[in-house]
Amino acid sequence: MKIKVILLGIVTCMLLVLYSYFIADRVVTRITDAQMTKVDGKFMIATEFRPFVNYDAKYRLKFNSGTVQNDAIKLRGKKVKIKKYGWRMPIFSMYENVVKIEEVKESSGNVKP
Repeated sequence: MKIKVILLGIVTCMLLVLYSYFIADRVVTRITDAQMTKVDGKFMIATEFRPFVNYDAKYRLKFNSGTVQNDAIKLRGKKVKIKKYGWRMPIFSMYENVVKIEEVKESSGNVKP
């Protein structure tokens, strides 16, 4: 019985780790730089939050990295919502992969003329 509980705990921890890598989350930030030049076969997108990569991931059925990169270039300097997955691990030069970029419309609020 004790071994079953330990194995269940290990499996649960492994599933949580995999969940944190494969399930996409979102961040709102501003794009500071993006270019149509690949670095090591991947597009790079610099933001105020952190750098991201943009590449096709066959296992996620993501084949639109060129379109996403073009969106990043068009939205440079603007506030955006980035859908991303993966981990940022500087020691291994790992970056989170961008899935989608959407512009965040900034409301004018109480602007006085």
